[in-house]
Amino acid sequence: MGCDARSRQSAPASIMTRALPEFTTPRLSLRARTPADLDAVMALNADPQVMRFIAAPGSPAMGRESVAARSFAHVEAGLGYWSVFAAGDEPPLGYVGLIPRGEGHDGVQLSYRFAPRAWGRGYAGEAAACVLRYGFEALALLRIALLTHPDNLASCRLAERLGFRRVAIAGGETIGDPPVEGAVYILPRRRWLAGPTPPTA
Repeated sequence: MGCDARSRQSAPASIMTRALPEFTTPRLSLRARTPADLDAVMALNADPQVMRFIAAPGSPAMGRESVAARSFAHVEAGLGYWSVFAAGDEPPLGYVGLIPRGEGHDGVQLSYRFAPRAWGRGYAGEAAACVLRYGFEALALLRIALLTHPDNLASCRLAERLGFRRVAIAGGETIGDPPVEGAVYILPRRRWLAGPTPPTA
């Protein structure tokens, strides 16, 4: 499934001056996050099923103020979040993002979160493939990281299907409630380019 990209020029000037591109696939539309999308993000962050391997519902880091602050902080660098919609479907199924890695770590990481109604249908992989292509082609990133809970087997399998490989990092980032050392995956640009299947699949 291919990703068609187009520039987006309608983002509020008070929030961003560089617009992230939009992407479409045969099933999905990825639109740069706007303040109007924050209600949907808050709904995801309040769902115990969604947050099982991420953080406790009600965590200050997952509150509206914190989410709003980081949602648009790096758009000038071409990084941020995309709300993911199925054709003709509202509200969004979830989101994907390319964002700076956590404090003390260089580089960019892939982020994604989807509502339970979207699970098991391939939407996360389809959306993630679009932003990976954007990261490697448009932003010329040399590698992209992914952090997930080691017990979140669905997320680990998705990372591997996308071409990521788990790496051992001493003193790595933590995730979850209670916090555990996260599983860190890395996808170098050279592996993405040499992948046995089309990167947009």
